[in-house]
Amino acid sequence: MIRALLVDDEIRVLEAIKNNIRWKECGIDHLLTAGDVDDAREKYRLYRPDILLTDVEMPDGNGLELIEGIRSEDSRVICLCITCHPEFSYMRKAMQLGSMDYILKPVDYEELESVLMKAVKVIQRSRYGDGTDTAAEDDRKEGPGYYEEDRFLSRAEEYIEQHLLEEIPISVLAEHLGCSTSHVMRCFRKRLDMTVVEYITKKRIDKAKQLLTNTDLPIMTVAEYTGYPDYSYFTRVFRKETGVTPRAYRVGVQPEPQQNK
Repeated sequence: MIRALLVDDEIRVLEAIKNNIRWKECGIDHLLTAGDVDDAREKYRLYRPDILLTDVEMPDGNGLELIEGIRSEDSRVICLCITCHPEFSYMRKAMQLGSMDYILKPVDYEELESVLMKAVKVIQRSRYGDGTDTAAEDDRKEGPGYYEEDRFLSRAEEYIEQHLLEEIPISVLAEHLGCSTSHVMRCFRKRLDMTVVEYITKKRIDKAKQLLTNTDLPIMTVAEYTGYPDYSYFTRVFRKETGVTPRAYRVGVQPEPQQNK
């Protein structure tokens, strides 16, 4: 069973998210809600949810402090920030605390469902080593070592998510995972059919697309939020990955189809 705890002091927002997300389809069996930080802490102690979705600024406390306190007790809890504050300092602090993502209000429910499915996938991967029937059945299908690789890749993806705003040398990622750089590169190529650098670039551009679509942030700020302090370099990378410039993407310009040579 996967539990999620949704925290927001605005009852209207809380109810809207609660009623518009297809929790079961996302893989979440039980949803808990809390209207303030104290209530959230109590619900966490009682039910130990696997996923925490919290607003940042609330009258009685800070959602980032809530994340920090909960993750100090259990680093496996997946945390998501849902907020109307697009400030860079908030996003950086959230990522430093291990938040998987930073969702801006008004919430794009399709985007949030996509993030929740990703979170559930990470949780399910981490549980495959617990001897569940599903894991055993899939191991027979995929062969020995398959889920060991899956768990390894899940840890790598989680680390990258938490450090998207920073430089992520493969050597640092390998050190965090306790393996060689060649093992990291081999696993990404084998399981995702891409290099580590290609994967990091894809995640950054995906986040840039979300910010360009769902916010009015200046493009230079979007570049900073996605780990590209050099605006010109960000524009080149974005155009290479999408076929259009960030400005064109924001206004809905579609890339021209490539001509066969």
